[in-house]
Amino acid sequence: MGEKLNIKINDLRENEPILVEHKEKKFVLILHNGKVNALNEECTHEKGPLEQGYIDGDELICPWHSGAFNVETGKANENTTWVTDTKHYSIKEIDGELYIEL
Repeated sequence: MGEKLNIKINDLRENEPILVEHKEKKFVLILHNGKVNALNEECTHEKGPLEQGYIDGDELICPWHSGAFNVETGKANENTTWVTDTKHYSIKEIDGELYIEL
């Protein structure tokens, strides 16, 4: 099932990235198309703060140099060659509680 996070699904807003810390690890949570996704919190280019980014279609855009990552996979957009894929973590929602697979 994973480890319980200290945030509930009702704390999230559609397409608004939020920074969450769990066991000294930081993640960006994104509620996108009704599904919760988690990515590493730093851009793979120059460690830009992805929680300050924005959603464009199915991608999270880094606020520093516009690197683009697929919200559901963490895969870097092939047109943003200056970034590499970022880690995507599986999130499960059970009765409003969120659990992450580390």
